[in-house]
Order: sequence, then C-alpha cells, then structure tokens
Amino acid sequence: MNRNELLTKNRWKVRYSYTCICDPTCWYAKNGRHTGTTYLNNGEQEQGTEAVAESLARFHRHEGVEVETVWQESDEERDARLKAQRRDEADAARGIWWGMGGAN
Repeated sequence: MNRNELLTKNRWKVRYSYTCICDPTCWYAKNGRHTGTTYLNNGEQEQGTEAVAESLARFHRHEGVEVETVWQESDEERDARLKAQRRDEADAARGIWWGMGGAN
C-alpha cells in the first residue's frame, strides 16, 4: 500500500486515560488521570484493548493506561483530517509553519 492509500483510508483511533504522575497533580487532570486520543498505526485494534493499552504505555511512556474506546474514523473525520493535512502542507510550501513562534 502506498503513502496516499495509507493516508486516505479510514484510520483507527483510540480514546484512553492514564495516571497523572505530576507533583502536584495537574489541575486539569480529572480524578488524577489525563485523557488522550490518538491513532493506531500497527493493527493493535485487532489484538484487543489490552494490546492497545500496552502499546500506548510503551510508546508514550504513560503509567496506568486504560483504553476507553477504539473506533474507526468516519468518512467525515477522515475528510477533515485530510483537509487539515493538505492545508498544513500548503502552508509549509509557502514558508508558514508551526515553528515560527508567532512571527508575523
């Protein structure tokens, strides 16, 4: 599968939470836990939620990962992701990118 096919297919996403290990606990951590949403890249969804949690803990170095939901993005989510990616690529081609630090 080429890069374009990988980008345009509906990707798998996961919503998860993990233990806040900050001292003191972050004010925005609910019940001492942070939440996050990310994409799955290596077929973890087929191995189940335990494999997903283990992969997230290893990759992001989080502790106490609990998977809330695993789903495949809708066509609308995919289209929004592709639109944002194309906009970012066009900005980068014009010399505008996130690392500018607020320069005008």
